[in-house]
Amino acid sequence: MKNWTTYQKTYRSEPDIYDFARAGDFRGLANIITDTPDFDFNAVNNRGYCALMLAAYNGQHDFCEALLKCGADVNSCDYAGNTVLMAVAYKGDVNTLAMLLSYGADVTLVNKTNMDVRAWAIMFKRTEILAYLDTILPVSTAQSRSRCVMRFIKLWGVMLLNRKRFKTAKS
Repeated sequence: MKNWTTYQKTYRSEPDIYDFARAGDFRGLANIITDTPDFDFNAVNNRGYCALMLAAYNGQHDFCEALLKCGADVNSCDYAGNTVLMAVAYKGDVNTLAMLLSYGADVTLVNKTNMDVRAWAIMFKRTEILAYLDTILPVSTAQSRSRCVMRFIKLWGVMLLNRKRFKTAKS
């Protein structure tokens, strides 16, 4: 940004779907549905996150379900390939994990460093998530926590590289 005035022009004056998702604001969602019937619920923000990812990450279980009923993709992912299930595993939210699975979320998807939902649960010691996953999809080969840590570190490198590329492309 060249100066303060240019920077100020980047501010949004109205909240958007991403703000509503973070806060679980159903009134905002209702306004979008009413005002924009063809709204793209799979659109991503400047960091690559869809509204469903943000709602899941912020513990907005009911808002997640509302977004899914509006057509949000249960298997959507960010620029690094992290899925909504991975975000829920990171947070340790078994109820939202179960709900996402009931909408057809795929537990076999992996991100750019080959981490799956189980690896996220292992990485952050989410034993409740692991126990739930074991009931629906028993694992045949165990993943070590140290391997998950190494993949996670690699993932941060991928995310930083993507962020740098995105900023360069916008310039």
